[in-house]
Amino acid sequence: MTTPDTVTKPLPHPKYRPDIDGLRAVAVLAVISFHAFPKVLKGGFIGVDIFFIISGFLISGILLSSLKKGVFSFKEFYIRRILRIFPALIVVLSACYIFGWLVLLPEEFKQLGKHMVGGAGSVSNLFFWKEAGYFDNSGDTKPLLHLWSLGVEEQFYIVWPCLLLLAWKRNINALKMAGCIIAASFAVNIYTVHTDVVQSFYSPIARFWELLLGGLLAYIQLHMIHEQRVRQSINSLLSKFTARRLPAFNPVMLQNTFSILGVSLIVLAALFVDKRNLFPGWWALLPTVGAYLVISAGPLSILNRRVLSARPLVWIGLISYPLYLWHWPLLSFATILEVKTPSIGIRMSAIALAFVLAWLTYQFVERPIRFGQRSKTRISALATLMVLLAALGGSAYMKGNVHSATLTKDMVEQVKKLNFGLHFAKWSPCPDEAESWSCKVLNPRKPAEIALIGDSHSVHLASGLAEVDSLISRNIISRNGDGCMPVFEVEWNGKQYFSCKDNFINKALEGAIQSESIQMIMLSGYAVWKIRPFDDDLQLEEISAKQVEENAAILEKALNITLGRLVASGKKIVFFVDTPVLNFEPTECTEIRPVYLIGHTSKDPCALPRPLFEQRNVEYHRIISTAKKTFPTIKFINLYDYLCDQDLCYAAKDGMLLYGDHSHLSADGSRYLFSKVADELKL
Repeated sequence: MTTPDTVTKPLPHPKYRPDIDGLRAVAVLAVISFHAFPKVLKGGFIGVDIFFIISGFLISGILLSSLKKGVFSFKEFYIRRILRIFPALIVVLSACYIFGWLVLLPEEFKQLGKHMVGGAGSVSNLFFWKEAGYFDNSGDTKPLLHLWSLGVEEQFYIVWPCLLLLAWKRNINALKMAGCIIAASFAVNIYTVHTDVVQSFYSPIARFWELLLGGLLAYIQLHMIHEQRVRQSINSLLSKFTARRLPAFNPVMLQNTFSILGVSLIVLAALFVDKRNLFPGWWALLPTVGAYLVISAGPLSILNRRVLSARPLVWIGLISYPLYLWHWPLLSFATILEVKTPSIGIRMSAIALAFVLAWLTYQFVERPIRFGQRSKTRISALATLMVLLAALGGSAYMKGNVHSATLTKDMVEQVKKLNFGLHFAKWSPCPDEAESWSCKVLNPRKPAEIALIGDSHSVHLASGLAEVDSLISRNIISRNGDGCMPVFEVEWNGKQYFSCKDNFINKALEGAIQSESIQMIMLSGYAVWKIRPFDDDLQLEEISAKQVEENAAILEKALNITLGRLVASGKKIVFFVDTPVLNFEPTECTEIRPVYLIGHTSKDPCALPRPLFEQRNVEYHRIISTAKKTFPTIKFINLYDYLCDQDLCYAAKDGMLLYGDHSHLSADGSRYLFSKVADELKL
């Protein structure tokens, strides 16, 4: 007998398989290892792809079973999703909000609020997709970044049940329908990974094939066609190469083969795929096909039974969802409060705390709510709490307030000075062009006589240039593309390099050459990054000497072509040899944060050893040295000469931060620099 406050009868649930919980444990441990120690397990992020396969398999199994038994209900399906997703997520979002309210700076708290709205609304992936870009802050400082995968899953479960129900009612073959969608989604993935890798990573359309691959397996197993058809196909194939009749294929051998092969593919992916690969793309087949094979092998196959069903892994699998939710905010907040990558001890402590919090959440929040009596009151309470959290996040985003007791007036002023947007404080949008960072002008009412072209390393010169008296009267236009070097694109071994935003820089350079009013063209770009990239710890990435040599050769070719065309235009050309790139964040040099994880000691001196800078830039400076000889009419201004002495390159002078981050000058730093450089820029 049911009471008025009781919800409908639950949908059928698949038979419990401990090996799938073990596979969940492998997935979450891979992700945690990658986030905590990215250099140790470079491909650990593939754990998310394993989660997609598991989720697609289990949830599709529930949907298909309920359709087959005639008890499918949208209401019951989404109640189940709420009970599964909301309890632990509400706890983690609440904790992040409270902690962020106490320790984050205004802009950080504002961003956290925005991401809370995305997490509560299951659209985090769309938020991160939209805000990703060259000027975006590091993912390490976004405590809710990991919720992107939850967004992809929930968006899939808005679409997939509707398609399944439609196929069931119209007598459409669900297997063929799933196959077509998988093919289309995978094709989008392959296309976008080459055209817009951020879209490929976050887009639900480019990711649905992974969840549907698990759904495909659920359909195959539900209809009892998997093992039989595979055996028939293998026997048929082998019969073509033998003259005698083959014995029946051993199903146990097939299951064990699938188990071993699947685990091997997952291990290969975790060890050898890294974030420099075009991912997901083709590389995503390693973990997804691996997970598919492991699940299809069944609970009695050798590795599933002996390894994945082991109690420690099963226990981790049971708490894997809250563990996934907790681990990243802890690591991210530690990074924020340390102003750099935390020490190994801090990262290990964060992981240990994540396990404790995950177990407590599972034991005292998730289990009682998820497996207790399901009532309308409980469901309504969960939904209401999630809406309230979204509202709190929205309010934080609109106001950006931090508790006044934890943030002093001096801290507020220090933070304001590091805002990258201050570089364009005196500039206006270009007339007749959409409002953007791509084009700014000092005086929109008169033609520009000077063009500043490049990437963000041209933008960080803007605030200083705007105060050079001899230039202001001539008017300056700034054209910059995110991460775009100020060179024409070139072809190298059949590939195009430095093609940027539909050839934005090509057009900017060509426009400056053709312009009748522009007399001087200034170039500045983050050239060192193109030759020898830096890793997340601001150290040079480990790439081969051959690759460094090739990168330098490509840049040198592009630079020679560009400078040659600019000199031929007859205009005056100024090339700013780039500023030093630090191996630390300049915020380590001052106290701008209300709370630090461990006692904060300001870095002193706030500087980079010049020999280290010279070592990092040897290829770039060789290219510049050659260019000076080849193009003697070009004015090369070595900015590092004004920021360095014989021993050190400074990130701060007289208590003033010259840098806003490790590679960009602050507005104060830009003005300081051009107070020294101004005499070299007279027309």
